[in-house]
Amino acid sequence: MKQMLQRMAAHCAPPSPGTLRAMVPGVLCGWGCAGLLALGHPWLAGALALAAAVVAGGWWKPSFWAESWRGRGWVLPSLVLGVILAAVMLLEPIADAWYAAWYWPVYKGLALGLVLGVLAGPPLVCALRRMAQKARAARSEERPPFPGLWFFLAVLLPLAVYWARVFPYESSFDLEYQLEMLRGEIPLNDVHTLAHTLLLGMLGGQPGLLVAVQLLALAGLLTAFAAWFYRRGMGLFALCACLCGGCLGPVVGQAAASPIKDMPAALCTGVVLYYIMRLLAEDLRLTWPHRIAFGAALAFTGLFRHNGLVLVLAAGLWLLARGIYRRRKCLLAAVAVCAVCILLVDGVAAPLLNVQHPANGFAVQVYATGIVAVDQRGGEITDEQRHRMEELLPMDYVAQCLENPDTAHFTRAQRLCWTRDLGSYTPSEREQQFVPLLEDSAGVNDVFNNLFILAAGQNKAELLRLYLELFLQNPWLCTTELLRNNTNVWRLDRGLGPFSHVFYLAAVALAFFCGSGRGMLRRWPALLPLACNIASVIVAASTNEIRYLLPTFLLAVPCALFFALEAGGADNQTKGVSEPCR
Repeated sequence: MKQMLQRMAAHCAPPSPGTLRAMVPGVLCGWGCAGLLALGHPWLAGALALAAAVVAGGWWKPSFWAESWRGRGWVLPSLVLGVILAAVMLLEPIADAWYAAWYWPVYKGLALGLVLGVLAGPPLVCALRRMAQKARAARSEERPPFPGLWFFLAVLLPLAVYWARVFPYESSFDLEYQLEMLRGEIPLNDVHTLAHTLLLGMLGGQPGLLVAVQLLALAGLLTAFAAWFYRRGMGLFALCACLCGGCLGPVVGQAAASPIKDMPAALCTGVVLYYIMRLLAEDLRLTWPHRIAFGAALAFTGLFRHNGLVLVLAAGLWLLARGIYRRRKCLLAAVAVCAVCILLVDGVAAPLLNVQHPANGFAVQVYATGIVAVDQRGGEITDEQRHRMEELLPMDYVAQCLENPDTAHFTRAQRLCWTRDLGSYTPSEREQQFVPLLEDSAGVNDVFNNLFILAAGQNKAELLRLYLELFLQNPWLCTTELLRNNTNVWRLDRGLGPFSHVFYLAAVALAFFCGSGRGMLRRWPALLPLACNIASVIVAASTNEIRYLLPTFLLAVPCALFFALEAGGADNQTKGVSEPCR
């Protein structure tokens, strides 16, 4: 306890003049990037970030460029970067006619992507390796304590600006639906995750209070990442610039100021990544408080968002295998805590509170909209398959949704899933089997929007079976439909520019492959939070909402920094490493 109090006092002490000189420019650079991005100037934000990298990394020196092209260590990372950029050049024209007219032909686009990767790869790899070298050198030096409180406040300030724009909170249909459940106006159900509804209830049903808690928790998470990277030798300027600028863009800021379930789930994902990184670096003794925090964060990643279950399964199995193979009971204890949390919420609280489990058509929206796409785009479909489609989905209602001129700017999937006219539609003669779905005096079905989503939730297994059949018959059509419906995963988004999702992924890939040897390969589990987030969005969402990718926008920079600092391999151990648990 005494040691903990001393550590807290060191974090809260006023920073020394030297610390301020290193911290303030980085904070201002980060604020500038985040502010320019939020104001709709992504390319200016990117230019500011590039200028900071040039100044901090000594890019203007001839020695830097000579070092960049020396040896072969830049070849693989540059090829990876080139392949990512080339793939985007290939995919962009598929999704958007505007891009198709603007981009070069496919073969020129592929060549351009590869050339850009080869040109940009070597200096970026050199900069990452120099960062790792400086960090290794700093670990053997006596450094001032990390200014935790001041970094926390520096992160909290731009988040408060985001909040001020929508104070006390930004309302939405999802939020109002949850508040109706808490007020007893409709039965409690798990369409929106039960854990998040209960969290809102624990805070007195006050969405503004939930936003305040989210902002403080987000600032605390980024401070925890920064403190750990600082102990591993990273400089304050780079820390402040990277974390303030890279993690506080409009996607993160707007989600933090909204009291829906995206931010709590992303925060739990961040805690999982934090513990995974420290486990891989072997500088953490998993005491019982850490075991409980790790296990609970992993559990609530899935309890706060349904698609978070992908990470729960993947990370849980990895921890279980690692715990058994290395005989570490602490890892098994974390898995047990995760299982207990899930059991308490879904197995105990749900029955006690008489929680209803309506058939959730949004869970199969990818399959339902994919089946409609095959029919609408002239794909191969047999008479028997068409008959099954009409038994499973209200195709006359589908035609009405797609012909609505008010939604012409939406994608096909968005028109089908977002047309909110529950109760106002009269089914046609061949849709009589769907009439009972519209009868809902309690209001539970209001959240499902329309007859299409209601019908999709009734026969999920049959929908999946039909979709897989049609996918095998129309692989290109179904694949391009997936690409059109998830452009936020891979496109050079016009609204985010250099801070698009694909650039975050490129940064992570570059940092991972700039390392070498078996040491880096053993660190692949740090990719699990990002990979599971992206995979779950691709297989479970067709409405292209960027908030679903919030964990990647928030955690890509810490993940890239981890790989950059680990690029030296097994010698990158922290001074004063704790013995691993047994």
